[in-house]
Amino acid sequence: MYQEEKYGLVIIGGGPATVKFLFNLLRTSKLPDYLNLNICILEKQKTFGSGNYENKITYSNCSANEILKLMYFHNSNQMMSICKELTETQVYKSLQQYGDKNPPKSLVGYFMRLMGNALLKHIYALKKQMIFKPDKDVISLRLQSDGWLQVRLQNLDAPIKEKYKSIRAKSVLICTGKKQLFGEQFLTEKVFIENLPRFPLLIGGSGQTAFECAELLLNGPIMYVQQEQLNGFTQKIFTCPLCKSLKCGCFGLLTPLKYQWHTTDVVLPEYQQGQMKINYKVQPRVFFQNHDNDYLTIPPLQVNQQGQANYLSGLRGKAKQLFLKILATNEPRVKLQQSDQAEIDAYQSVSNDIEIRDTEGNIIQFSKFLGVNVLDNKNRLKTEKGSVRNLFAYGSCCITNDQYMASNERERTEPYLTSTLSFEDSDIMYIQSSDPMLPWFDNNEFPLTAQSNMTSKGDFDSDQSVHSEVVETETVALNSIQESLKRKKK
Repeated sequence: MYQEEKYGLVIIGGGPATVKFLFNLLRTSKLPDYLNLNICILEKQKTFGSGNYENKITYSNCSANEILKLMYFHNSNQMMSICKELTETQVYKSLQQYGDKNPPKSLVGYFMRLMGNALLKHIYALKKQMIFKPDKDVISLRLQSDGWLQVRLQNLDAPIKEKYKSIRAKSVLICTGKKQLFGEQFLTEKVFIENLPRFPLLIGGSGQTAFECAELLLNGPIMYVQQEQLNGFTQKIFTCPLCKSLKCGCFGLLTPLKYQWHTTDVVLPEYQQGQMKINYKVQPRVFFQNHDNDYLTIPPLQVNQQGQANYLSGLRGKAKQLFLKILATNEPRVKLQQSDQAEIDAYQSVSNDIEIRDTEGNIIQFSKFLGVNVLDNKNRLKTEKGSVRNLFAYGSCCITNDQYMASNERERTEPYLTSTLSFEDSDIMYIQSSDPMLPWFDNNEFPLTAQSNMTSKGDFDSDQSVHSEVVETETVALNSIQESLKRKKK
């Protein structure tokens, strides 16, 4: 009789977010505790760590130095031992050369592959556990009446009889990233080549993807072509400790991608003045770490309490540079105009969701903000009924409670905005499973209960009864302290 495998924690998706989540556990000395839960990573590709990053032919949104911080202990300049051998690779040396500049996404993707591979080998040496399960495409999740989650998946490399199976998990962490709509697909080599002869003129959208598409057409692709020279130091990195092969996928495949052409081979369209048009539904905005800058006068509605401007939806990296050039009339080939027409549609950005059903088989509708899932203060997915116990998310597929609180008034009310956060902007996150016998939906979270209902605008409504309860509790506590002080004085 077939028995479902059971895991304490199932992570869905083996991309950059998963690698960063596990590395943050390692950096903060929490990894051994999580490995005792019996972890399983389900990924539909054979590679671990790169996700869609390695296929992209544009620049990353953050600096190389920010990415290299993953190799060091948290709040320390001491490099972790499992990362030291990676410093001999050409990938690491290339990132070092970029320093505070933004490196190609393909370079970041392959570096994350190496990091993920090193981490999986470390886990195997530590616990003799092979937690990475490639070629596993998760179809759906279902909440069970006994407190477990059933994960239904497809074995992409298995025969027909073993094609579909299900496993059970006490907790699930979703790291599936964003859905690759046409705007995102245009930033890959294959789709860019196919559409280049069409001479695209109209790009739709005001977010990161739209301006990255424009930058790609104006200045061409940027790709990292892997040229690792194996020697006594680097051969150990690329060799599987189990099967002694250089092309093994036990801990994530390390074979580099093969590109069809290089930057110098591209014949870009020659745009005349104002010929390329970026059509937007809502005015593009720029992210500034400090709103007091020399570029733009930023209205207070676009600034959060930390002084950051357009933290969630503002343009970053090369997209930001292009937009500022257009405003300063230093890029005459591009014209901004308000319209909903587009040959390259990059208006939307949505999370890559999985079908999740409750115990009665009904599909659960999750709360959305800027096109992605909203989490509570325990990093659990939120619904109209409350947060789903033991169902967590991390990375670009979601917005955490801290990130939502860092948004500004405009981002909370303006439609058509999209999140520009990527995996580099995710903070260190821990997950803590609750009692499996508790109800599935938790509507008593504190202090987020006052922000538990989504309006049609995407903003949170306040529950006045909760506010009054909090005020009453604080009043009782203050009165108690005052009485205690009076007794001490007597």
